[in-house]
Amino acid sequence: MTIIWAPRVLDLRRGAAARTVRPGDSASDRDGYLDLLRTLALVRVVLYHVTGWIWLSLLVPAMGLMFGIAGSLMAASLDRNGPQAVVRRLRRLLLPFWAFGAITLIVLSAGWRPLPSGVSGWGELLWWVLPLRVPPVGGPSWAWAFQIGLWYVVTYLWLVLLSPVLLWVFRRWPWPSIVVATALPVGMHLARVHAGYFVAAYLSCWLLGFARHDRLLHRVPWPGYACLVAGLAGVGGTWVVGAIVTGRAVDLNHIAGGTTLWSMALVAVLLRIRPRLVGAPSLRRALQLVNARAVTIYLWHIPASLGMFLLLAPLLPFNSAASIALRLTGVCLLTAGAVLLFGWVEDVAARRTPALLRPGSVGPRRSVGGRHLRAGRRP
Repeated sequence: MTIIWAPRVLDLRRGAAARTVRPGDSASDRDGYLDLLRTLALVRVVLYHVTGWIWLSLLVPAMGLMFGIAGSLMAASLDRNGPQAVVRRLRRLLLPFWAFGAITLIVLSAGWRPLPSGVSGWGELLWWVLPLRVPPVGGPSWAWAFQIGLWYVVTYLWLVLLSPVLLWVFRRWPWPSIVVATALPVGMHLARVHAGYFVAAYLSCWLLGFARHDRLLHRVPWPGYACLVAGLAGVGGTWVVGAIVTGRAVDLNHIAGGTTLWSMALVAVLLRIRPRLVGAPSLRRALQLVNARAVTIYLWHIPASLGMFLLLAPLLPFNSAASIALRLTGVCLLTAGAVLLFGWVEDVAARRTPALLRPGSVGPRRSVGGRHLRAGRRP
């Protein structure tokens, strides 16, 4: 896919029936630039969990980018559907999560020792139904692989639930809202408050997504914008590198404050530019497939990484080129298998026709305001 830098985005045409979309229309963004960004972010996440290379997390703060993209799409969905957008988002998140949770509980049940005690102990399993906090996984030493990535699901859920209020506040005080969201995790770090850290850390990226949808980012002249980005990158980067060098943290997601500033710098740049995307239909379909299965890919790639590590650990050194290549290949194959087995749940969640590998296979056409739309293609 070729990226042509231009002041606006044009729709990636789908044959003769394609319609022209005005700049800022999320439908065009969803099928083009944002799909590309989310695909790159997912690739970075998989690479990091397979290789363990800390510099990948610093080079591309992919989680902040994913929350920025989600914030932009959430604002568009709220504008289009009102509060019903929250229900749609929850359905698209929770159905694949429930499928993952059901398999996880079955796989881990034999080794769940000790068993929960009392009503409150068993009640912890309810977090597998509504993950307002990270759910438990029991006693096996390898169970962490089914749990360690679920902070993203919890954070995403909270931000979706809060979005109607957040968008209302943001549109009344846009820049003060971003300033407060930026300062919040820093204040929590200084006050040693840990509850809700991830929501606070990525709230500012979510609001930058709102700003992109409302085109506020494009109203700031480039010189001033570049200075703001450089300031965020400088302070955040120094904070993150210092925490890693001194051994206070080994992962970007556990560096309070620095995570927010460093992530915001990248997100602010990538959400500000609006390239025109030109590419082969096969590549566009590949991007659509990855985005249509993004939750499944995210949930299953970490257990796949653990499986490949356990398989190859007795045979090859962890950091050898052969081990990394084989682990990466195996993780891609295992994750692809999970996509084939469980990815159709995301079609059901999005009210698309369930399919194995046919992204964009959606419900029947319907006419809205004289335009033909396909059901199920709403962000």
